[in-house]
Amino acid sequence: MNFEYVCIECGEISQPDFFKLKCSDSDQSCFDIKYNEQSIGKNPILPLDKSEIVRMGEGGTPGVSLKNHFPELKDLICKLEYFSPTSSFKDRGSSILISAAKKYGVKEFVEDSSGNAGASMSAYAAMSGIKANIFAPESTPKSKLDQINIFGAKLHKIAGPRQESTTAARNFCDLSGIPYLSHNYNPFFIEGMKSFAYEIFNDYGQSITDIVIPVGNGSLLIGAQKGFDELKKMGKINISPKLHCVQVEGFSPISNKFNNNDWKFDQSSKTLAGGIAVTTPPRIAQALQCIKNSGSEAIIVSESSILDWHSKLALLGILSEITCAAAFSGVEQLKKMNIIGKDSKVLVPVTGSGLKDLANAKI
Repeated sequence: MNFEYVCIECGEISQPDFFKLKCSDSDQSCFDIKYNEQSIGKNPILPLDKSEIVRMGEGGTPGVSLKNHFPELKDLICKLEYFSPTSSFKDRGSSILISAAKKYGVKEFVEDSSGNAGASMSAYAAMSGIKANIFAPESTPKSKLDQINIFGAKLHKIAGPRQESTTAARNFCDLSGIPYLSHNYNPFFIEGMKSFAYEIFNDYGQSITDIVIPVGNGSLLIGAQKGFDELKKMGKINISPKLHCVQVEGFSPISNKFNNNDWKFDQSSKTLAGGIAVTTPPRIAQALQCIKNSGSEAIIVSESSILDWHSKLALLGILSEITCAAAFSGVEQLKKMNIIGKDSKVLVPVTGSGLKDLANAKI
């Protein structure tokens, strides 16, 4: 085995155990995968052999330039992650996580999700002959819940904020003995997200200066940083893009902590940007380190600005999920802060299809 587990909280190194999600009782003690230095050569590295990976066409998503609509920037590129098999970027992580589950003999698992990860993991589980139990907020758009159902997963709809689905999933695991395959805790999911960085390098070299990401639990942010770090170790790049974190008002633990602001979740807070409606991300320390390491910003945008940008994007022909529109609101704010400007070549991942959110869209 060419990798070890390292606790992101205490730094302790241990032998990998696919079914062990935390180093201690602390919810912040998730594992990261650390590869043996000698195993990092000139090619992308993963914790599985190629023959073990379940592929459904994930990755290789196209980029579309909106340069003519953002003349104050050198360029703005939308990376259309909704071209993924289940129409969201989560398929990158699901491919590796479900492949590992299959390798380690999982026949049934439990997962909690705001929608996209549940749909994605349900699809890859169906392809792999594994039974999925998905816990999701009952407020999740019906289109996402329908995706979970149609892939044959057992859907458990949970009342209340997103965190309640996590609590219910854990309780179900304790009672049933079915393994918890959380995409937020299991480090294999993060490994799948690294492909995002490799594709950006393959398509654009080192020309991208800034990537603006809508962040909930931070899997894409963390995975991208890991990917760019590996490219540096391979000697393929000497600089990497700044990875900016964008969160929505009322659901902004990472951005507030980064900016040294006191923050506490208000139970009355609501947002249509369900993919980033996260209050207690277990990998918050890892996300913060990624932002610091890339010399970037963590900002907070308003619900109204997100909805405005969702409509603006549609009029440009980009039917994004409402969550992703937060990143474009973030671009606008970063311009006002003079963080990005005429020399900036910016990339924004359009993380999910707007077809998942049409019921909530302004039409």
